This record gives sequence, C-alpha cells and structure tokens, in this order.
Amino acid sequence: MKLYGKRWAACGLAALFLLLIIAPEAYIVQFTFLGDVMLGRGIAQAANRSNDWQPFAALHPLVVSSDLIIANLESPLTIAPVVTKGYALCAPPTQVEALKAARFGLLTLANNHILDCGEIGLNQTSFTLQYTGLQTAGPEIQPIFVDKHGSRFAFLALDDISAAVDMPAVTSVLQSAARQADWVIVSIHWGSEYQPAPSSRQRTLAAALVNAGVDVIVGHHPHVIQPVEKITRGDESKTGLIFYSLGNALFDQQSLPDTRTGAVVNLFFRKGKSVNYSLQRFAIDPRAGIIKALLP
Repeated sequence: MKLYGKRWAACGLAALFLLLIIAPEAYIVQFTFLGDVMLGRGIAQAANRSNDWQPFAALHPLVVSSDLIIANLESPLTIAPVVTKGYALCAPPTQVEALKAARFGLLTLANNHILDCGEIGLNQTSFTLQYTGLQTAGPEIQPIFVDKHGSRFAFLALDDISAAVDMPAVTSVLQSAARQADWVIVSIHWGSEYQPAPSSRQRTLAAALVNAGVDVIVGHHPHVIQPVEKITRGDESKTGLIFYSLGNALFDQQSLPDTRTGAVVNLFFRKGKSVNYSLQRFAIDPRAGIIKALLP
C-alpha cells in the first residue's frame, strides 16, 4: 500500500507539473476577423422588416470558441445629420444590438465612412459602442492592448482611403507597440473597390508594416475577397501574415456577385509560435440583411 501511495503521489506531482508548466505554454488564443460591416441603408430596412433579425447567426459555429471577434464598422451609429456628399452609410444607434448579440468585442472605426455624419456622429458611435461594452480602435493612430490567457496583443486601425497612411508616424507607433506586446495586429482600410487582387500600393504598405513589426494585417474596403500572403521581414527574423481583403461581412450591395461573398478568418496564437489560421467563405443575402450560409 505504501508503494502504491508513493506512486500515486509521484503521479500527482507529475500532473501538477504539467498543469503549472506545460499547459500555460500550450494555451491557444483564438481571434476572429470579418471585413466591412454596414448596418445602414438596405440593411437597416431589412432589420425593420424582420421580427427576429440575427444577421450573423450563420457564423456561430465558426466563432463560438473565439476569444475576440473583430470587424470594421463602416456605419456610424448615430442620429446626427448626414454631412457627406457621397454615399452615406449612417445607421440608427439601435443597430448596436445586432453587434452585441453576435458577440463582437472590437470594432475598428478607421475608414472613409466613419465621418458620414460628422464628428458628432463619430462621437456618438464611439459612445454607443463603448456603453454597450464593445471596444473600438481608430480612427486615431493609437494602439489598444488586449490581454488574453497570458499573451498581450496590440491592435492598430488604419485608413489609407481618406488620406494616405503616414508611414513614419505609424512606424514609430508600431515599434513602441511591439515592445509592449507579444503580437501586433493591424486592421487597415485600403485598396481599390471591386478588385480581386491587391494593388501595388497595398503590397508596398504591407511590406512596410511588416518591417515595422506587424505580425498580422487584416484588410478591407475593396468589398470583395483578395488573397492571403506571407511576407518575410527585412531582417528575416519573422514573417507577417496579410489578408489583403476579407470582403464584405454585411452589406446591402447587390449588383456584383463577389460583393455578396465574404470571408471570416480565425487566427490561432500560441506564445512563441507562428500564428495559424483557418478561412471560411460565406454568402450574404442583401435583401434579408443577413449572412445566409457558409460556402464550400
């Protein structure tokens, strides 16, 4: 009995060692990214027609275990008057309930439509999201830090459409963020609308961002899906993972078939390891204002 007792004690110590030493190192953090979310115009009308509007429900199987769900919000959530002379994508503040129900945790606001209802609209959007418990990044060039399961992540949201990204200023911010975080992630509004391939400007910016210390770049604005690429840092110390465009996540565009297809990417981080990912395409029903189904 004493021998068995010693063996069980040894097994218990071994199990404790595994829990304290090995398990934390093996813990994987999962972040989910989507592209452009637009909650105004036809999407708002579709929401008003529905008694049970759940636009992101079809993605639930893919995001149920995610630690953080992120997207680019192209609709100011505000009742402020429209000030833009072009397309206005402003949406009622009540649309935030759909984002909350879908478990979004971070919305980026660095894009060419966030000021469609002026500074008042932007301020009301930020207040509405934060009051609901959703974090925001952008439009100011300032990182936010997120701590998950022993790892620290720095997020920066950039807009290269309203004005060209100031790379010297951004590089300084990114280098500082890289010293404070295990991973640096950039969400960027860039590229040309409806183009299936990244532009030379996107590729140039991607290389500059990776060399400045960025680990993952997630792009949006083209409204269609663009390729995924890995770029080796100039000193060959690391690679950066670039999703040039995830396309639309939710939009009322109907004329072009590719605008009715979006992509959701799950990123898997393990401290000290390379980031892995899985990407899934989905179909959007603009008339119903929902993500309709996952695609093969």
